[in-house]
Amino acid sequence: MIKIGTVNGDVIEAGGVKNVTNNYYGKPEGELTEDLTLTDISQVPACLKTEEAEELMEELSRAGLLSEDWQPRVSRPEAALMANMLSEKLGIAHKWKVFEQFWSRNNMRSDYNTALEQRKSLEFQEKLKKVLF
Repeated sequence: MIKIGTVNGDVIEAGGVKNVTNNYYGKPEGELTEDLTLTDISQVPACLKTEEAEELMEELSRAGLLSEDWQPRVSRPEAALMANMLSEKLGIAHKWKVFEQFWSRNNMRSDYNTALEQRKSLEFQEKLKKVLF
């Protein structure tokens, strides 16, 4: 998890809230509530819940390109290349919509076009091919 800030003394992390100490949640001040981190399977799009998709996502995680909860650990243009290649491999129709929602990113098509203009993206594409194919 990545710490992105605090609210009223509570630590806010990417993916959810941890250790909330607020009476609103029915706990006395100072007593920690349950972990509210958003990591359940319901957040994963249906097209990524197939056996083949799960294997590919886990392989990308082992390669260090995705986190344990399948979020990109690469630049925006590289994530767009990854989304495109995964979509082709898995036959995902509305690739940008699916991955923009799942990865909380906007304008992935623009990121993809940026990646195609960058020389270093060729090396990244070769790395993806080795992992995915």
